[in-house]
Amino acid sequence: MLNPLDLAGRVACRTLGAARAVTDRLIRTLTAAVVDRLDLDDLAARIDVNRVADRVDVNRVADRVDVDRVADRVDVDRVAERLDTAPVVARVDIDAVLARIDLAALTRAVLEEVDLGRIVRDTSGGIAEESVDALRSRSMRADRMVNRVADRLLHRPGADPARADGHGPAS
Repeated sequence: MLNPLDLAGRVACRTLGAARAVTDRLIRTLTAAVVDRLDLDDLAARIDVNRVADRVDVNRVADRVDVDRVADRVDVDRVAERLDTAPVVARVDIDAVLARIDLAALTRAVLEEVDLGRIVRDTSGGIAEESVDALRSRSMRADRMVNRVADRLLHRPGADPARADGHGPAS
């Protein structure tokens, strides 16, 4: 035998299922009709952007931003080209920058890198050699001059009175 409550439950389920399908279809049809007739330009003109922005939680939005991903997309060279560095440089306190530099350590590092000792040896060696050559040449001239003067004073043969000043070879 058929239970009347069972039958009523089945009828109610089918009726609700049919009502749900009709309701879904009606909602889709009405939504499509509203969207088709909607003037988006008019709707945008009616929106108070400032009022909407006032309701935005900026901190919550910022918490969701992946800063590393944003930084990866920034072209630093392009940004640097657009910077006017003159005002930044004008604000730099050169005395404060120099006060932070360890000049003694910097000088030591430069001298180690340059090998100043070798440069001094190379340079002074050439100068010393030229000086010794010049001194030797003058000493030889002075020696010849003294010999000629002595030869003249002692009336030795072969004395050249024209070269007694010590310049040039005796003939």
